[in-house]
Amino acid sequence: MTHYTCKGACGGVLEEIGICETDGCSKQWELMTECDCSDGGHGMDDEQEKLVVKDSNGNVLSDGDSVALIKDLTLRGSSTTIKIGTKVNNIKLTDDPAEIDCKIGGMEIVLRTEFLKKL
Repeated sequence: MTHYTCKGACGGVLEEIGICETDGCSKQWELMTECDCSDGGHGMDDEQEKLVVKDSNGNVLSDGDSVALIKDLTLRGSSTTIKIGTKVNNIKLTDDPAEIDCKIGGMEIVLRTEFLKKL
């Protein structure tokens, strides 16, 4: 049975090709991937589902960890710059091993792990 799945956090499934429209999904508005599985596992085993997220130094990150920025970052679409050394508490992992969700100065943003070091 051919169907289409979202590779984002929502795990959405469609019978016909389309885009993910789930609010909050990291792959929202992206084309879903064709899947022709018979077991409903969509070709993933338990090991593939467990993502390993690492900081710029190769340290493994987990939900709730604290990190610091290793580079000044300018937020897209604004003139706001987050300075090097800024500490971020209570990070949240995403389904993408290269990104984390966090709050800085009351703003919810996504940061690339290549610009972070674990504290």
